[in-house]
Amino acid sequence: MRTFNKIFVIALPRCATATMSDALGILGIRTAHLGKIYQEPGNEHNNPKRLIRIHEQLAEGDDRLDILDICDGLADYPVCCLPIIKRVDQAYPGSLFINVLRSTDMNKWLQSVERQFVGLQLLKQGANSTPLERAFMEVMLSFRSMTFGDAKFCPERYARVYASYQQDVNAYFSGRTGDLLTLDLEELEEVGFERLSEFLQCPAPEGKRFPRSNAHSTLPTRAFFTALQRGEISSLTGLSP
Repeated sequence: MRTFNKIFVIALPRCATATMSDALGILGIRTAHLGKIYQEPGNEHNNPKRLIRIHEQLAEGDDRLDILDICDGLADYPVCCLPIIKRVDQAYPGSLFINVLRSTDMNKWLQSVERQFVGLQLLKQGANSTPLERAFMEVMLSFRSMTFGDAKFCPERYARVYASYQQDVNAYFSGRTGDLLTLDLEELEEVGFERLSEFLQCPAPEGKRFPRSNAHSTLPTRAFFTALQRGEISSLTGLSP
C-alpha cells in the first residue's frame, strides 16, 4: 500500500460515494460516508451527530476534523465541494482523492438526485421526525447549498454545477495526477478494484465483487414515490409514480 495521509472521495452525491467508501473498506481503508465509518452498524450511510460536528468545525474555520482522528478519510459531504477540498488538502498534506463520474446519462443522475434529495427531506422533516433527524437535515441542506449553490433541487442548475465541478476539480489537480484517481460509474463493477489497487499500489482482493451500496436509498425512494403518487409533490425530471 502506498503511503498517504488521508483519502477523500470527492465525487458528487449520487455518484457512488457510498459504494466507494465500502470498496475502500474492503481494501482496509476506513472512510466515513456522511459521518458513518465503514462497517459501523445501521442501514443508513450516515451518522447525524458526527456530520453535525463536521459542519460545526468547518463553520468555525477548524479544518482538523475530529472524525479524521478515528478514520482514514471522508466520502460525500463535505468533500464534494471545491472550497472544502482545498481546505482539507491544506490541512492534510499528502492525501489522495478519488472522483467518480456519471458520463453516460445526465438525466439518470438528476433523477437519482431528485429521488434521494426530496425523499430524504420528506423523511427527516416529516411530522414524525426526531429533533436529531431535523438537525441532521438542516446540515444536509447547508452542505447541499454549499455544493450546488441552492439547497432546492433544480435540474438545470444541478446539471450546470455537475459540469463546472468536474472542470474545476480537473483544473485544481492539474499537474498532480498521482494524487487524483478519476473513475466512471459504468466501469466500477468490471475494473473498479483493479483501478483502485493500481492507484493505491496494493493487491486487488481475490474473489470479491465490487460493491454496489444503495440500501440507504430504499426509504427515501419509497417516500418520494409515495408522495408523488398521492399528488403531494411533482417530479422535475420526468419521474412517474
